Amino acid sequence: LGYYSNFLVEHHFSGMGQVSASLNLLTYLAARTSTIRLGTAVVVIPWHNPVLVAEEAATVDLLSRGRLDFGVGKGYRYNEFHGFCIPIEEASERFEESMAVIRKAWTTEGRFSHHGKRWHFDNIVLEPAPVQKPHPPLWLAAGKPESLEYAAREGYNLFLDQFQTLAVIYDRLHSYKKGLAAAGRKYNPLGVAIARALLIVRNKEERDAAIAGRARTLEVMNAYGRS
Repeated sequence: LGYYSNFLVEHHFSGMGQVSASLNLLTYLAARTSTIRLGTAVVVIPWHNPVLVAEEAATVDLLSRGRLDFGVGKGYRYNEFHGFCIPIEEASERFEESMAVIRKAWTTEGRFSHHGKRWHFDNIVLEPAPVQKPHPPLWLAAGKPESLEYAAREGYNLFLDQFQTLAVIYDRLHSYKKGLAAAGRKYNPLGVAIARALLIVRNKEERDAAIAGRARTLEVMNAYGRS
């Protein structure tokens, strides 16, 4: 159909049949495809062992011959953090330490160690290494000013969410561009993705029903983000 890429979410505990193991599913898709890029939107890093995630993502990159886009995020749904018994207040610090470990694992030749607040690893080597160098493209789901600044400073492409108005999206894009300039990085229009719903209908009745259904879906999804 001519699509350039396909990105998969990660969600848990909703009972709505959502994808929970995106890297596993992408491994299957890597074997069934040859050109389309395969991405995560997103792996919620605070819930995972960073070295295991680095190995699993590198495996997808290897099997797909360098077609992985690695999208990550901190998570926002209270019920998911509660289910994993992880305080949502720890999301940022867990994310930043884990991403430092993942990037170190992907770029270190030979063995390395890490001793941080949440994770400790001694004399380990990543197997396999990713095909793309220095690592697969990184994408970050961000909306808060500090997250947008972090994404720009650390060289992430940017995911913008499906819930906000276009005015908010433009404001966040401006903040990201400003952060890129401050970090001495160039803005790449293909390095920004905006999630929007696409509803295909044939008449007004279907259109009205689709809009009403979308409103109900958004209400349920937003409820999962509240405690």
